[in-house]
Amino acid sequence: MRRGSPIVSTQEVNPPIVERPASPAGLREISLRARDRVIKMGLVDKSVHVGASLSVLDILVSIYFGRGLRRSGDRPTERDWLILSKGHAVPALYAVLAEKGLVAEEELYKIRAIDGLEGHPDYRQGGVDVSTGSLGQGLSIAAGIAYAMRLDGVEDRHRVYVVLGDGELDEGQVWEAAATVAHLGLRSVVAIVDVNGFQLDGPTEEIKTKGDIPGRWESLGWNVVEVDGHDYEMLLEALRQADVARKPTVIVAYTRRGRGVGFLEATGGQHLDPSRARSNE
Repeated sequence: MRRGSPIVSTQEVNPPIVERPASPAGLREISLRARDRVIKMGLVDKSVHVGASLSVLDILVSIYFGRGLRRSGDRPTERDWLILSKGHAVPALYAVLAEKGLVAEEELYKIRAIDGLEGHPDYRQGGVDVSTGSLGQGLSIAAGIAYAMRLDGVEDRHRVYVVLGDGELDEGQVWEAAATVAHLGLRSVVAIVDVNGFQLDGPTEEIKTKGDIPGRWESLGWNVVEVDGHDYEMLLEALRQADVARKPTVIVAYTRRGRGVGFLEATGGQHLDPSRARSNE
């Protein structure tokens, strides 16, 4: 990224979403198409984080197509925001944006190429609200956006969704932001923690004990909702609860890394091997 460039988009890259929300059955069909895109991206470049993308995919599908991102005006505060704080899972976001028509299908398969899509979210890409990659920063950005919504008098109209990983909770900045959001009562913030049980170096509990994740958030004053992160009915109900809550909400979503790819689910694997795939064609 260029030195001194912003990390937040103020452009109208997300058009108003006015179509009828998809049913759980419709969401499952969308997810299958998006999952296929993620796997294909993983077969283009072995550095693509397929496992983490597949664990978070149903969450993103639920937000974009189940609840929907809404706009009420032209100012940056007059719309919903989506921050993918676990930025390495950006293939899932690209797959969803392709379904929305905001990313060209052919661009997906140039991921990480010099002239292709970035390996982490970049706000200069249409449909991406915030640049992320360095873990732990997304919730702080959400706090700033939510406070701006309050100053503009629109915090009850819009939500700022932040998707974090469970390994990301090792970052102290997450808890500083969580305490600030709760202290200020920024009810427009909705954090979703993708609890897939793995982080960069291995199983989360072997790297650093996470303790009682729901309890840690609740102790700070958050509204806590626990769900199966692959169950659309539960996800949609949690998003509905977050829309009416009078304090910030965290959705603790229990998922499977590599969801839908048997050997990744079984091992907690992250990457595919393009050379092996080609040799089996």
